[in-house]
Amino acid sequence: MESIARTKPASKSALAAAFIAALLFAAGPAKAQVSVNENAEKLEALKEELEKARQLRDKVIAKRWEDKRGDMDAREKFNQAYDDLKNQLETRNLEADRLHEEIQSLLKDAEEAEATAENAKIQFLSVAPLLRDRISEMSATVEKTFPAKVPERIQRFNLILKSADSKREAPAEILADLAAFYASELALTREISLEKRGFLRADKTPGEGALLRLGMAASAYRDDKTGAVGLLIKDGASGALNPYEWRENLPVEASTALSKGLERMEKGEAGSAAVSIPIDILPNQTQGKAYIVKEEKSFWKSLFHTVKTGGVFMWPLLIIPVVVLVLFFQKLFAVFRSRAADRFYAQAVENLSARPEESLKIAKNQPGSSVLKVIGAVAANRGKDRELAEKDVKEVLLFEVPRLERHLTTLSVMAAAAPLLGLLGTVSGLIAMFQVITQHGVNDPKLLAGGIGEALIATETGLLIAIPTLMGHNFLANRVDRLVSDMEFYGLKALNTLWPKG
Repeated sequence: MESIARTKPASKSALAAAFIAALLFAAGPAKAQVSVNENAEKLEALKEELEKARQLRDKVIAKRWEDKRGDMDAREKFNQAYDDLKNQLETRNLEADRLHEEIQSLLKDAEEAEATAENAKIQFLSVAPLLRDRISEMSATVEKTFPAKVPERIQRFNLILKSADSKREAPAEILADLAAFYASELALTREISLEKRGFLRADKTPGEGALLRLGMAASAYRDDKTGAVGLLIKDGASGALNPYEWRENLPVEASTALSKGLERMEKGEAGSAAVSIPIDILPNQTQGKAYIVKEEKSFWKSLFHTVKTGGVFMWPLLIIPVVVLVLFFQKLFAVFRSRAADRFYAQAVENLSARPEESLKIAKNQPGSSVLKVIGAVAANRGKDRELAEKDVKEVLLFEVPRLERHLTTLSVMAAAAPLLGLLGTVSGLIAMFQVITQHGVNDPKLLAGGIGEALIATETGLLIAIPTLMGHNFLANRVDRLVSDMEFYGLKALNTLWPKG
């Protein structure tokens, strides 16, 4: 048993031998007679087979352990490769997220850049109408500046203006043309010319001689026949398109120096020496007065200018106050004429019972009084039934009340129509202003002032007409209501005086 406990293969051999011995013993007496040698040989054979089986088992176990070790190594390699691939995948995912965020940021930057570029493009293209407006404003300036080569300058200017209309998508080219025009203007200011030619003298007579031009600063002539010299001076009071005029009535010192200077230049004696040419750079007396003295406009001229500025709806607005004044004073006269007889009301009622003829006389002497007409109607029915007198009183009331209230509705309509016409003028002025903005933009306030002036003047005029008209209508309406109340009161009092018992 100790050997069986020490080695597992030996225990298995002993068990086999015991098992064989048991079999032999169980075989019976016949088999017990087999010799011990035969049993020993069989036992040895079984031992050999058992040893082979053990060796085979050991090989199988060793192979299994080797395969298991290989599997473990392969699993470890697989796990290592899996971990490496997993780490690489996580790194790639992080890189992809970073690239996605970067792409989104770049797309956002691209959108902002595109919007900025679009705004810049719009602003850049908006320069074209601004330049065109500036060029348009220069037209009057070019025509009224110093008359040096004006036709050529205007022709060049018109070409620039025409190109500005066709180059709305290229403001830089318009700006370049405008810069070239200014450059030519600057070059013209330094250009000095002396010509022998004909000209028109200050007294509008033809002359011929030397004509000198000093850039855009001064121009002078010397007539060969008369020796008269003239200088081109700006006349501020002149209403002509070109505010320059030739003047020969120069101071003696200036005309003498100018004549000598032109003569020397004409003969070529100046050489490199300087020639003094007198130039009056200060405003002359006429121009000075034009700067100081302002034209005083009469009331009618100011009114006409205001109406013209206010627009076409100013004319119906001006008709309203005329109609209102006529109706107001007409009604005012009628109301005060009726109220002027109020001191006779009580006296006429008191005389009804004792002296009815006196009441009739008072009523006839005050034909404009509606109240006395009612009292007279009562007095005329003295001695008759009260019902007849009441019918006559109602007839008088039905006739007099509409007459007193006549034209009050017209005044209220005028008071309501005036601000509405002013509002219509306001809308018309705003429409005109937006049309100007559509055509010329908002760069020149002078172009917008017309529409704004039309809107404000029309509104102001409508309110100035409506407010007094409304107040006058309210005043007349109160007076008429008081007269109607007096007619009813004194009419009833007269009836009660003649028929106290009803």
